[in-house]
Amino acid sequence: MSGLAAPARAVIEAAIGSLCTACVVRVERRGEIDVFATGTLCPDERAGPDAPCTAESLFDLASLTKLATTALALSFVRQRVLALDTPFRELVPDFRGGRKDDVTLDHVLTHTGGLTWWLPLWKEVTTLEEAVWRAAQEPLAQDLGTFTYSDLGYIMLTQGLATIGGRPFPDLVREIVLGPVEASTADFGPRPPERCVATEEDTEWRKRRLRGEVHDENAFSVGGSCGHAGLFGTAADVAKLARVFRDGAVIGNDLAALARTERVKQGNVRRGIGLALRAPDGPMVGRHFSVDAYGHTGFTGTSLWVDPQLDLTVVLLTNRVYFGRNNDDATYRFRIAVHEAVSAPFA
Repeated sequence: MSGLAAPARAVIEAAIGSLCTACVVRVERRGEIDVFATGTLCPDERAGPDAPCTAESLFDLASLTKLATTALALSFVRQRVLALDTPFRELVPDFRGGRKDDVTLDHVLTHTGGLTWWLPLWKEVTTLEEAVWRAAQEPLAQDLGTFTYSDLGYIMLTQGLATIGGRPFPDLVREIVLGPVEASTADFGPRPPERCVATEEDTEWRKRRLRGEVHDENAFSVGGSCGHAGLFGTAADVAKLARVFRDGAVIGNDLAALARTERVKQGNVRRGIGLALRAPDGPMVGRHFSVDAYGHTGFTGTSLWVDPQLDLTVVLLTNRVYFGRNNDDATYRFRIAVHEAVSAPFA
């Protein structure tokens, strides 16, 4: 067993019980894999029996779901069923009129389509069709080309990609993305609670501790399978998903390279297609990761970062919303500390 994850152990152990109850870090480099898991799944007995967190524990991946959705969209581009410059209204007919007619698939995948970042759809809708219609009615919030990270585009993609693929969205994700990359335990919820790491206690709406059901309210309101959130998986599943963008699995090398290329630079934001790129200022993933690093984060405390220069893939899964949502700064510092620890030996 290599010790790739060992340098981060102290940082992770210190976070258990205050930032999160469970954590898995998986580090891959040059064919070597090291996994460190610690903490427990759910100290709150009202949500089922607690158990030690292991490498096989299922986490609510939150916005890491967008990586699978992006992979599905790019697989259709590779097959020439879609193009990056396909007008988004061709995928989502309700999304039209004015500047909306100029929005393309590329705009949505790079978060530059002028879309509002978020809406509390769960207060209004009960089906995916209703959610997509409601999101499509929302006026554009800024000029095309302006970066604003938005869930709404990926919510609308859920229906748009299902229409293109001729099958329900979760089936397409399983068949075209998760199956081929062998992310064998990743799937949309609900999942067996006893295998899952618990997230937040929802005091506003569902009135229970969430475990095995998606934390994101908008995804839950449409049945749990959505383009922006809904996937559950292990650290190994996320590492397999990384192969799409790192190795060209599912989408081919040319589209993988394009996805990793800077398409947006705005202030301190750099984005590729469906990917965050390492920011120019402020570490994001620590001092030692190169400017070529790319990845994604999830609201529940999940992340994937790949640095081609260091040949390093790091999956970090936590349930940082277990104790509530007001720990963004602490989560950010924790993520940096973990990535600095595991990357320092190769810097």
